Amino acid sequence: MEIVGLAHERLNEGDVEGLISLCDGDFELDMTARVLNPKMYRGHEGIRAFYREVSDVWEEFRWEPLRFSEAADKVVVLLHSHGRGRGSGLEMARDAAMVWTVREDRAVSVRFYIDQAEAVEAAGLRE
Repeated sequence: MEIVGLAHERLNEGDVEGLISLCDGDFELDMTARVLNPKMYRGHEGIRAFYREVSDVWEEFRWEPLRFSEAADKVVVLLHSHGRGRGSGLEMARDAAMVWTVREDRAVSVRFYIDQAEAVEAAGLRE
């Protein structure tokens, strides 16, 4: 669970290379549940592409973990995300979740969920 907390810290600090150092070379970032620009990102270059896209659209964006829960190789992170649009100044905030898969102290995937209960269920946990 520690690696996932560290991954969120590095993401929120803008330390993309630090985040990548925690992730397997075949890392998968599944953002297909997003309303805008649903997409799957693969590998270290995929992480860089994701962060560039977020930075292009958002002047500021943070994923604030509220709770971590662990089940086998899965870590569910219930989070509050918020940001301010680049240029528009539009503010956005919502609760969401991410389910990370960690093997041998390396993050191998993360899947984004709009619905926190769905994320908890997908990891085989109960709220």
